[in-house]
Amino acid sequence: MLSPYTVLDLTDDHGELAGMMLGDLGANVIKVEPPEGSTSRRMGPFIDDLVNGGQTASQSQEASLHYYAFNRNKRGIILDLEAKAGREALLKLAETADFVIESAPPGRMAELGLGFDSLKAVNPRIIYVAITAFGQDGPYSGMAASDLTLAAMAGPMSLQGVPERAPVRISVPQAWLHASSEAAVAALTAHALMIRTGEGQFVDVSAQAAMVWTMLHGMSAHAIQGYDFNREGSDVQLGPVTLPVVYECADGHVVLITSGAVLTKMVHWWVEEGIVPADWIDAEDWPTYERRLLYLEPMNKDLNQVVDAARRYVANKTKQELLELGLREGVTLAPVSNMENLVRFRHLEDREYWLSAPLPGGGETTAPGAFVKLSETPMSVRHRPPHLGQHNQEVLGGTLGLSDSQIASAAGR
Repeated sequence: MLSPYTVLDLTDDHGELAGMMLGDLGANVIKVEPPEGSTSRRMGPFIDDLVNGGQTASQSQEASLHYYAFNRNKRGIILDLEAKAGREALLKLAETADFVIESAPPGRMAELGLGFDSLKAVNPRIIYVAITAFGQDGPYSGMAASDLTLAAMAGPMSLQGVPERAPVRISVPQAWLHASSEAAVAALTAHALMIRTGEGQFVDVSAQAAMVWTMLHGMSAHAIQGYDFNREGSDVQLGPVTLPVVYECADGHVVLITSGAVLTKMVHWWVEEGIVPADWIDAEDWPTYERRLLYLEPMNKDLNQVVDAARRYVANKTKQELLELGLREGVTLAPVSNMENLVRFRHLEDREYWLSAPLPGGGETTAPGAFVKLSETPMSVRHRPPHLGQHNQEVLGGTLGLSDSQIASAAGR
């Protein structure tokens, strides 16, 4: 799909997913690393952690599974952008590139003479995407940031956790992944504009702004209802009613909401298992239960009774049993999955989502596949994550025509 286009990926662990997404879509992605390699190469977990049960024997530049996860479908080169030769090589590559994506601190690339204005001077149609914590300017642009502070300042932490304790973030770092995926979409949007206008575009991606969107309807709650949602843990606040949505089952937890659509069928299951008497079936107009509940109308079966019946019903059933029952009967019963559940999720297996991927130094692992299946232009893995400087000769020598000594100079060697 994107095979005619070239992407120069200068990102570190704050943006590598963006280039991988474009690479998965077919773009020719050239990953540009400093002489010491991307910061992601020094981030765990490491391959030795798998082999030695967490006792890391060596953490070489090729051992990071974090790096391995976000750098497929890229060729890799080394350029020392602190040196004149490295900067000149990048400018030469930019002359025929379509996209540049970087995640340097605000203004750093411009200080090196490699900012948008400099690259646009050599390529007027370039799409330049900069990923930072808070954007290129503004009151927070120079502030340090972490996944925790970004999740807090963007808002989603205000909705996560129980009200009696401090708010929490999602355990696996998310902020830079959201920023990266937004950057990939923004790059293609900017490219569409460039096609219409013929002018290069600068895209300023803020990780904080990207994380705001993860609040979903929490973003607009105040504008619609006059007040923000409050942190309720595993409960949900619907007007005057607080509903539990997470229930303990035999091997974990399952999400269900006692809505009319769910209760209309579920009440029959309760009766069949002797959890409630048969007169429950006609005791309420179950399809309208939650609407009447929200309007505080008189109920024959109050919410506490309904919640107790739901708890007792799921308590001795596994997540998989409940999921299959829900799918079969058209009732939303969603398992709270851990990673082991996810890799065994039948839907992903049937869709052949997982890939068997070779690891550096031998061995194989199961890795995520393409983020979407396309019938006309299917995605594939054309390049495994590159070793540090693996394609120096191919790109710097073959494409730019640099000699061995010039390649070494540009790479800071």
